[in-house]
Amino acid sequence: MALKLHHLNASRSQRIVWLLLELGVPHEIVHHKRNETTRLAPADLKNIHPLGKSPLLEDGNIVIAETGAIAQYLLAKHDTANRFHPAADSADFPRYLEWVHSAEGAVFLPGLLALYTGMAGITEGPVAQMISNERDKVAGYIEAHLSKHAYFAGENFSAADCLMGFQIVMTDAQGGLARRPATKAWLDKVTARPAYKAMLAVGV
Repeated sequence: MALKLHHLNASRSQRIVWLLLELGVPHEIVHHKRNETTRLAPADLKNIHPLGKSPLLEDGNIVIAETGAIAQYLLAKHDTANRFHPAADSADFPRYLEWVHSAEGAVFLPGLLALYTGMAGITEGPVAQMISNERDKVAGYIEAHLSKHAYFAGENFSAADCLMGFQIVMTDAQGGLARRPATKAWLDKVTARPAYKAMLAVGV
């Protein structure tokens, strides 16, 4: 039975679509649409997982939520040759782990907070400034890293690049890479990959 990925438009689940295409694993995409007014995920996702969020991966009777967990599951089962993640004894492995988890942690959180506070009309004041400072700090850290390394895990493309991609694409769309040449060069490089282009055709 092919893997089934529940994909929500305008969401981070596109990263798992990208990873599946890089891996070349047969899969089915089930599309879900946000409510145009609330921008929330549809209620039918709760029929698959109690949190009602995307991405959700079905593998037979197994259902997995959380982007990082889905990526780790896919790599453990379908990347035994370590094409898209360094082996545990590789010098790149600790760096790879940091960026995989940063994509849902330190890197992602300031952007999410900025989105929520912006929706609430909080664009000035100490909270907004704190979030802005955190976003700048994260962007500077990414820029410094990519000034020294071709990719997030080192000199080879990996799943860490797929997971970090969503946030950086959003940052670029907001004009945030104007002073980040290394990050922009990385983005131009990874978005030229055939699997990335195929992911866009699936629908973002």
